[in-house]
Amino acid sequence: MRRLLMRVVPALALVFAAGLAKAADGGTFRSAMRTGCIEMGTLHTTCGHRLDETVLQGLVHIKWTGDGVQPMLAESWKTPDGGKTYVFSLRHGVKWHDGTPFTAKDVVFSLNLYANPKVNSPWSQKLSAVAGYKAFQDGSASSLAGVKALDDMTVQVELDSAKPLWVQLQLIAISIFPEHLLGKVAPGDIKGNAFWVNRVGTGPFIWKKYESDQYVEVDRNPDYFLGAPKLDRIIYQIYKDVPPIIAALETQEVDAMSFEGGGVPISELARLQKLDYLTVLPKFSAGLPTYLQFNLENKRFADVRVRQAMLYAIDRKAIIETVKQGAGELSNTLFPQDWARAKDLEPYDYNPDKAKQLLSEAGWDGSQPVDFIYYYSDQMNVDTVTAIQSYLAAVGVDIQPRLLDPAAINQTYADGSFQMGFFANGMGLDPSLGSPVVVCGAKPLSMGYCNPKVDELFNKGLESADRAVRAESYQEASRILNKELPKAWLWNEVRPLAFNNRIVGLAHHFKEQPLVIFNHPVYNEVEKWEVAK
Repeated sequence: MRRLLMRVVPALALVFAAGLAKAADGGTFRSAMRTGCIEMGTLHTTCGHRLDETVLQGLVHIKWTGDGVQPMLAESWKTPDGGKTYVFSLRHGVKWHDGTPFTAKDVVFSLNLYANPKVNSPWSQKLSAVAGYKAFQDGSASSLAGVKALDDMTVQVELDSAKPLWVQLQLIAISIFPEHLLGKVAPGDIKGNAFWVNRVGTGPFIWKKYESDQYVEVDRNPDYFLGAPKLDRIIYQIYKDVPPIIAALETQEVDAMSFEGGGVPISELARLQKLDYLTVLPKFSAGLPTYLQFNLENKRFADVRVRQAMLYAIDRKAIIETVKQGAGELSNTLFPQDWARAKDLEPYDYNPDKAKQLLSEAGWDGSQPVDFIYYYSDQMNVDTVTAIQSYLAAVGVDIQPRLLDPAAINQTYADGSFQMGFFANGMGLDPSLGSPVVVCGAKPLSMGYCNPKVDELFNKGLESADRAVRAESYQEASRILNKELPKAWLWNEVRPLAFNNRIVGLAHHFKEQPLVIFNHPVYNEVEKWEVAK
């Protein structure tokens, strides 16, 4: 199989040959990307945010070190009242890639686009603290009352209460879009709009070409406000599966592993570590809670005893020690941060007898199979799902695993056919980033779960910059989530990554990251990267 893949990947490279033959001295960086990240758009995907580091941008980006933010389209900001009101001074002289000036209109439009219930973005929760968000969501208002343009280059955002960490923890997930283009699109037509395959942004690279499920080419922006990139272009090569990405790393057809969808499989690490042209980070923390996901609107999973039984049924320690070869930390609640977790959580130790008892009490019908979807396609994760299937079968739960790509999974969310699956959510920077998977009305990821007390605790956790004060809120939330199990948390992942040393700055920046930063545009200084001479 590997020999076949290594023949396929060089053949794929020929697709790019004509376009790369004229490469100037700056050269080309080639990054692997999983399928399903492009066409739906930034508002409805996670992996699509990587294009918001190079083409589209936000007001601020999280620094690669994870310890602060980099001013991007906002040159500076101030809060006169301790974090209830923020006034952003926008960067002058910035133009969209089509030559249109960037102004406050774009910012006001973009924040409202994220929050618009007709758009139904899973990231709308990042703006839930903005004044008027609830009224916008329930239809009693047509926009966010708290977002105003004070002039062409100044935007004011008012929150419902003081949240001194709002910029650092929530605004970093919001990208800014061109109002003069997307403002003409009905909100219900934003998802999958043609704009996403021909994006116009403000970033260091300009969208050049997209071949569906093959590659995206972005070229250097000579007028970029932080300085023209040294690289001539970036090619995002798209793969449906992890094995061909590994083969492409080995044959040097790509320079960087995709971190969405699993990273480097544990079983492949030893071989890659022997290649002197790669930098391999084998124990890269992912801050990634991994869990069994349930559709709680399906009556089969509505009884908490069913969800608890499934966790008791699985010997998670054995899976970590054997299948995962020690890669992972047992977890019993949402938060990967130790300071956010209570110390008195139910450990859900392996207990198949208790699992059977709970299922019996809940009236579980074991004769009906459960559709169980997942998208991690490397052998270790396939083996993990097989082990979970075996453990659940032993207590009378018949899951039928189906491997799907992200686009197909999103369709199962949209059409309401989702039953159960094996998923993860990157939120290692801060516990507040877990809100889209558990707060009320957070579609599709909350899957019908709603506990107003959890929402209240998430809101309270942002009202202080003092970690000790914040910890009280998150630890109480951790107890509720540990008991109610809207998701059956299994473990926190590590995500090994590998990079080709020919790109100066690439491995360096990831070495300095404290963990894999998901779901946010990251300021990695990509405009300073270059091909080694």
